[in-house]
Amino acid sequence: MSSKEPLPESPERSSTSTLGDYELDTQYLMSNEKTRKRNSSQQKRNWAFLAVNSFILLLNIGALLMMGVTKTVTVTHRENEFPDLPHQEWIDGVVDWELQVYDDQFSNHGQFRGVPRPELDDAWAEILQNFTLRIPKPGWRNASTPTSILTEWGDEEGGIMGTFSFLHNIHCLRTIRQYMLPDAYPKIAEKYKPGPNSPIPTHIGLLDHCIDILRQSELCHADMALMTFEWREGEHDPVNIHHTPHVCANTNKLTKFLEQHTIYPFGKLRNPFNGEVPTWETNPV
Repeated sequence: MSSKEPLPESPERSSTSTLGDYELDTQYLMSNEKTRKRNSSQQKRNWAFLAVNSFILLLNIGALLMMGVTKTVTVTHRENEFPDLPHQEWIDGVVDWELQVYDDQFSNHGQFRGVPRPELDDAWAEILQNFTLRIPKPGWRNASTPTSILTEWGDEEGGIMGTFSFLHNIHCLRTIRQYMLPDAYPKIAEKYKPGPNSPIPTHIGLLDHCIDILRQSELCHADMALMTFEWREGEHDPVNIHHTPHVCANTNKLTKFLEQHTIYPFGKLRNPFNGEVPTWETNPV
């Protein structure tokens, strides 16, 4: 019994099948090539985008570093120029600095100069009317020593009695000025007249104390405003020019702060060692 042999595949069918497979392979390869090119193009765009953003990021980092360096240098420079005082937190923002030109004319000029007169005395007194201040807390100084106690105000607000150094210096200047004019201010002349062992009049120690405090203050603050010299017709020697800008505190803002903390004339005080009322109560600075 003979079995049927499988018929050979026709050339047409084989050729068609092979052609179809080839077309499929070609389409597949072309599709892969397009995908590869698309992916490659997208990858290039991604790298370009990444490079641009990295560059921008580096620029930003550089800018921030530069800002940080500038700020640090500026702050350090300012701190080196102006170290903080123990009570800095209390006076922060009180002083605004600005350029001012001094009133430097000679002769009887200005409300603070010239012959003694009521207007002149009132002008000096107005500067010193805020001499005595209420300091909010004693933590900026040791509260006491075996022989001393900080002066506290006896009212409900309390606080410590104090003043600022520049006010003390103005007080010294006024006293020296009045002493130079004994006919106009005989009480000052009598109060601070020289003694046998004190050629310079006494004033809470010595008027010499006031003069030396002013010397130290000038060296301390070292006003660096330039004063140049010039030749003038009719003058034998060079003449220095005072009319130059100085870095000064804004007086109006400073005065407002003083007025907020002033106790006038002196409030209620009593000496804790002997219970007496100080003479300042009846004889203000």
